[in-house]
Amino acid sequence: MWAAAVLTRTVHAASCTHSLCVYVLYWTSIPTYTEMSVVSFSPDDPVIRILLMGRCGSGKSSSGNTILGENLFKEHEAEVCEGQTQIGGKQVVVIDCPDLLDPDLNKEQLVSGCSAGLSSVLITVPLLEPVQNEKEILDYVKCSFGPEVQKYIMILFTHKDDLEDLNQTIDEHLQNHADFQQLVTACGGKFHCFNNKKKFEGQVQELLQKIEGTMEENGGEFKQMRKRHSMASIVNFL
Repeated sequence: MWAAAVLTRTVHAASCTHSLCVYVLYWTSIPTYTEMSVVSFSPDDPVIRILLMGRCGSGKSSSGNTILGENLFKEHEAEVCEGQTQIGGKQVVVIDCPDLLDPDLNKEQLVSGCSAGLSSVLITVPLLEPVQNEKEILDYVKCSFGPEVQKYIMILFTHKDDLEDLNQTIDEHLQNHADFQQLVTACGGKFHCFNNKKKFEGQVQELLQKIEGTMEENGGEFKQMRKRHSMASIVNFL
């Protein structure tokens, strides 16, 4: 059962178009390298944190809306957006990342937004379209968060309704598409399918069960421990 979802936005400083901006000098922390660790998993943990990544038009934002049970995320969004809801007594946090080709994407901002930890990284892939830059997205995720994050990456195939129209199962479809098989293999065989035209709870509950299974298998959620050097920098605040 979904509860009311809440959306928050992280605005890129470079996108400030207001006539008045206040410049603030503050001490911030710039990471020099990243170390990976996990925290102990408990089935009673009330929070599941999901990072959604994928190319433009892959059904990424629609999948986030399916998980949240409301149309909060917009397509072609140039901001890192976060939505939250309650599902089955658990708080579910979904982070919708802009297209990696977006020149305004702030990598440091994205990594910082995930500092509370990640239960899963979902890479959205349309079922009836050829693989494009999904391998680059995988490399980007591992480069940003470190190789340990690979244990938490899952392929989320979208447009399952198109597959149903062809009277094909997902296993049959994967057998006929080696590029999809390679993506799934690169993610340890973890994948799920969404029909974003029919937002029924069953497919979301099944996804959350898979995510919790991955967390249990790996001893907890993924967390990043970063060593930093402080330096003064100037940022814009709207």
